[in-house]
Amino acid sequence: MNMRNRLQLEGLSKVNIYVWYMLGFSALVLLITCLYVTFVPWQRSQATALDAKGIDQVRLLAGAASYKVADAFQKDNADLPQTTFPALQAVKAKAARGFQYTLKQDAHVMEQYSVPGNEKTLYFVIRTEQKEEDVWSQVDMLTVDPQTQSVTNEPIGFTYGVSPEKVRGATQLIGFVNSDEFLYTTLKNEAGELVYRVNRFSLTQRTVTPVMELYRFSEADAKLLPGITAADIAPDRQHMLVRDERSGLASYDLKTGSRQIIVPASGIHQADDALQVSNKAGISLYAATRFQSDEYLIDMNAGTAKQPFSEEKGWIDAGMDLNHSIVYYNFTYDRNPELIAHADSKAMLFPFGVQITDLKGAPLKRFSLPKDSNERLEFGGYNEEKKTVLLHKFTIGPNAKGVPVKKTSGWLLGDLATGAMTPLQKTDVPDSWDRKDVLFGSVFTDVSNDLAAEQVFVNPTDQTYVMTRWKTKQVMLLPEEDTVMFADETSKRVFVSSLTRPDLIVAMTNYKKYNWDNHDFAWLKGRWVTRFHTQPDGDKLYAFQIN
Repeated sequence: MNMRNRLQLEGLSKVNIYVWYMLGFSALVLLITCLYVTFVPWQRSQATALDAKGIDQVRLLAGAASYKVADAFQKDNADLPQTTFPALQAVKAKAARGFQYTLKQDAHVMEQYSVPGNEKTLYFVIRTEQKEEDVWSQVDMLTVDPQTQSVTNEPIGFTYGVSPEKVRGATQLIGFVNSDEFLYTTLKNEAGELVYRVNRFSLTQRTVTPVMELYRFSEADAKLLPGITAADIAPDRQHMLVRDERSGLASYDLKTGSRQIIVPASGIHQADDALQVSNKAGISLYAATRFQSDEYLIDMNAGTAKQPFSEEKGWIDAGMDLNHSIVYYNFTYDRNPELIAHADSKAMLFPFGVQITDLKGAPLKRFSLPKDSNERLEFGGYNEEKKTVLLHKFTIGPNAKGVPVKKTSGWLLGDLATGAMTPLQKTDVPDSWDRKDVLFGSVFTDVSNDLAAEQVFVNPTDQTYVMTRWKTKQVMLLPEEDTVMFADETSKRVFVSSLTRPDLIVAMTNYKKYNWDNHDFAWLKGRWVTRFHTQPDGDKLYAFQIN
């Protein structure tokens, strides 16, 4: 073989080696690509399928049979580890001016509500049992009737394999559909899945009836379960408004099973979002971010929403009056950051005026001060009968910590018909006030102090007002009885006053010795007050009568 042929063969060998190397490398790349294309999207498709399965699982359960919760778990989940919670024990004991119940078996109150008619308090109570890797949670409803000093209870939820925190997050009272039945959300094991269910519970029958299915998740995904952060029934009892971490804020039709997403979950990631619900008016206000003008006004009966304040150029702070007769929002002329005071996770606006709208968001009247004014103006209250708006006028100055606060410079009445603003005169002793005329107003003045509030009683007829002397956020107005009850946080006492003589107060109950957690009171008929106290081994429920 000559040199030329040998060189050609050697060259071909080198080329062949190179070709084989490239083919091998290409095959390896192709294999990795195939694995990536096949495996990674499979993983993604599983996550997406899980999401889609939960989102698309809304299903109306018309004609479903009623059942007992504890019996249903054992019957429907025979393959799961079993346990049985004993009947919830509530041990009664005397208390000053009332009585108390101590919950046994490490039972803890999730939340308290008032039953329609305000004769009973309803509690959602949770108990948990854990054995190695297994965990069970049972939620009971418990009612307390202070007038008969009796309790009733029944399980309304039973879940296996889910942390107590997730069970709490999935359990919400939606509302009463009548005096005997209420709707609530719960988490149920079913055929290897965890089901978010809307149930109806009857207080007299003590049975559960399935109404609607919201989501289904694999039991293996118990740590990924979404929390339900709000749920309310519409006045027509045919719609409900639910806010959760999966779908966002949505309206559900209880007759058709349809769902209308108002704000998707991607738009509800702000820590300062706010939802205000008025079952009486049938509307809700939702702000994804505080003080933005894109706030939603939701018609709960129709399941629709709009953004009627979006043309405002400045900050806004929207709300409803105490009787839910009108909608208002305090506003500024621009979005200067200095118009908002901050403290920790809280914020407070320094507005220049107030816009009043009807319950559909249509503007009625605007009250304001000039942009160059040293004083500011905000909503304080409303009297529907006289069509007058209580306005709080203030200046801005630092408190002892250097935080900007509101300093009251006056109170005014705004005429909803003419727009005129009339200054009010302060009085220490009301003279011949009629309870039907009295208007209560309240504003917060210091973002760093939850109890820094200005509260007044106003008589629009003689254009006078009385300043209150208490520090509270829990006021109960009973116009028909000419009675005002409130809990003063500073002295830890419950006081009684009146609409016609708000300058006179009587201390009725001292609750300082109980060292309660900061839970709101429930005010019931017969002047009964109920509250609960969290304890390590089982919470305590209190009922006091205010004479």
